[in-house]
Amino acid sequence: MKQIDDKKCPFCGKPNGCMAGDPSCWCNFESVPTGLQALVPAELVMKSCICRECVLAWKADEAGFRRRIDSTESV
Repeated sequence: MKQIDDKKCPFCGKPNGCMAGDPSCWCNFESVPTGLQALVPAELVMKSCICRECVLAWKADEAGFRRRIDSTESV
């Protein structure tokens, strides 16, 4: 069974900057779209936070983000 690294974004694999429970965490000031949350692989839901970069990329170009994720999954 693969170990989950809760400090890495489930989409890009970069550090997610998670500071769960800390009121100064970036995620307290930036909404994470429901559509993006729905794409998190089931085994990582509530275990690995999405990074701010991916949240902003989704908001800027949802279709482009989906294409990028789809192409990454097929590799």
